[in-house]
Amino acid sequence: MAEKMNIAIVYIDDDEKMKEDAFLDDINDQVDEIHYFQKPSEGLAFVKDNIDKDIVVILDWKFNSSTLQGDDVLRDIDEVSVLVPVIVFTGASIDATEANKMFKGNAFSCVPKDSDTDTLVNAIRNAYNRIQNDIRSVMEKWILKQNPEKRNKPYMRSGDKVYTLNDILVSIRRQDEFGKETTRGILSLATELFTNNMREK
Repeated sequence: MAEKMNIAIVYIDDDEKMKEDAFLDDINDQVDEIHYFQKPSEGLAFVKDNIDKDIVVILDWKFNSSTLQGDDVLRDIDEVSVLVPVIVFTGASIDATEANKMFKGNAFSCVPKDSDTDTLVNAIRNAYNRIQNDIRSVMEKWILKQNPEKRNKPYMRSGDKVYTLNDILVSIRRQDEFGKETTRGILSLATELFTNNMREK
């Protein structure tokens, strides 16, 4: 049996039959939680309220019962955090314009609904591996392990601004300029330490 993935699946699709999708039977025992939302707004609210969890979003692209469409949801999730992988799961035909919207919005991958269940399960596992190995996710997890008091204290200064760990967490999630600079600095330090360690051996 495949290794269990410690993630919550957020499945956003306005098709009433979405809970009957065959892949859910295959993935149910491999993840911590699965949450279904027919309304994109409710799926978005869940992601925002549970941003401290490791989440993989499975997102339909065309919604008949909502003014929000897949690209709107993707953009809103991206504004909350670039660390949430979004798998577009769609039966709609995707032309170059739609594909550009997806990947400009940082979609992790796109899986057609007529794919076999293994294809979607593999996409979820790839997203899980990205979460586990992305240096930004590692930094996020470390910050979240600190107690609330420590996270609210001044932690570092950049220019004239003092940042708490919570400030750093928001910047890493949004990947604003400070978040990118911090990520690059940590990655550079990790690379240097690894290189020095290899030289000593």
